[in-house]
Amino acid sequence: MEQRDVLSLDSVDRIRGYVKHKYVHLPKEKHAEIVADAIVKIIERQLPPFEQELRQKLCNELIKQVVVREQRPVSLDDIDHACEQLASQDVEARQLWREWRVDHGIDEVIAERTWLDKLTKQLQQLYQSKRLRKSLLYAVGCLLIVLIAYFVKPVEQPKEADSIPIVEQTSTIEQESLPFNELPALYQYEQIDIDKLKSFLESRESKLADEPYFSTIIATAKEFNLSVVLLFAITGQEQGFVHREHEQAEEIANNPFNVFHSWKDYNTTIEDSTAIAARTLVNLSKDRPEDIEPIVWINRKYAEDPNWSKGVTSIFQTITNYINN
Repeated sequence: MEQRDVLSLDSVDRIRGYVKHKYVHLPKEKHAEIVADAIVKIIERQLPPFEQELRQKLCNELIKQVVVREQRPVSLDDIDHACEQLASQDVEARQLWREWRVDHGIDEVIAERTWLDKLTKQLQQLYQSKRLRKSLLYAVGCLLIVLIAYFVKPVEQPKEADSIPIVEQTSTIEQESLPFNELPALYQYEQIDIDKLKSFLESRESKLADEPYFSTIIATAKEFNLSVVLLFAITGQEQGFVHREHEQAEEIANNPFNVFHSWKDYNTTIEDSTAIAARTLVNLSKDRPEDIEPIVWINRKYAEDPNWSKGVTSIFQTITNYINN
């Protein structure tokens, strides 16, 4: 069923572009404030008429969970779920929420979904029952084969054959399934020499060679099927791998990818910032023309600097050469 978006990611991009051109004379930090204020106003217009404090709390929760962490459009369903979590304990707010649900047809949508879910479940049960019958027939067939093999005397083989050992060869190679993305194999996940990677980072006095940063970036790369080297190369381009002696190394290491403008504007955890960066890379790699390099294609929205892709590519190659030599 069609998702009713309140704030789409395209809208956020348009707001950023508008602010960037209209307020070109202002610093980037001020741009981020104006964009954030515009996003808040768009979402607040769609909220139930709660008290301002609760409206702000709902809005902040939606931005944090949906826009920032999950990087997807904010829908009426998201607002409804957030209201259920935050407003259901307040009698007055609960009444306002119910009236809002009626005005927006939320109950009708849920009823339609419930009907579809029931139909889907019935079809699945029917399908499983058919599979069950097939499984029983298969089991009976296997049992007959076993009985025939047990009771029917095999044809006696020549004695020469008795001396030939039977070697059973089995293959136990398992290929782990990783999520699909549109990046070429060069930038997808593969196992590398972790000790050499850490050695490279140590040679740069990088805070990211420490825990939990090092293991978190590697685990997230695997989760999103992204090259470990690519993620670290981006931290090299954005923050010089976060030098340990920098007076704010602890804060910078929380967001070495500068997601959502910079580590100053969005200081979070390394788990959160790495996941956002990885998800952004996967999303921005979609629909790439064949004649455009992947990092150049990602550059168009990941960074304002048009030479960002050159820096990332150069660092990627440097790390790769270090690991392979």
